[in-house]
Amino acid sequence: MKSSPRCDVLVIDPEPVARLGMITLLKSHARLRVAGEAETVRTGRELCAKLKPDIVVIDPAMEGGEGFVLLKDVPRWAPRARVVAFSAIEDAFFVQRAFSAGACGYVTRRDPVPALISAVLGAASGERHVSPRIEKVLLDHLAAGSPAANHGALGKLSERELQVFHLLGEGHATRVVSERLGVSVKTVESHQQRIKSKLCVGSGAELRKRAALFVAGRGA
Repeated sequence: MKSSPRCDVLVIDPEPVARLGMITLLKSHARLRVAGEAETVRTGRELCAKLKPDIVVIDPAMEGGEGFVLLKDVPRWAPRARVVAFSAIEDAFFVQRAFSAGACGYVTRRDPVPALISAVLGAASGERHVSPRIEKVLLDHLAAGSPAANHGALGKLSERELQVFHLLGEGHATRVVSERLGVSVKTVESHQQRIKSKLCVGSGAELRKRAALFVAGRGA
């Protein structure tokens, strides 16, 4: 019987310990080969174009949501690549957004170790795959009936507004958000006002609380 071809995997994650753990795990499987690693979106984009990997493992939440931009752009730099999202966020809306952006799998940082291998192999076979923790999140979400109001509201946010929301949830000051996104403080403040209106939030403090809960994977 002819053996399955090996898959080249590119790991993109901002945390050195997480990258080392993923790389060690992936190298333990005979079918997988780690082609490279990156800790920033910029380097990840460059390696996608250079290495043309089969699988890209990325945290969509990295750099305040810039990971989502890269996730969407992966086909441009590596046409045959499939993407597995690996994130700390355990939220139905966030998972749906990752799949809508082009992910084939979603694994959380608190899942059993074999879950990442399963997701990567599933993606290599052209299948969609979610980890045990995300399967429970999605089932609980479905059991609740129609999408919760807060998820529906989040769905109204633009890509840039979601990035601002995420950075606020990470605890960054408005000035830092403006620097991270390369826009003026006034522009960030305008985004915050629109976000508060769309989420029906009355104050900046409440907005930051909602954003922090979202980043922590406990809804928004």
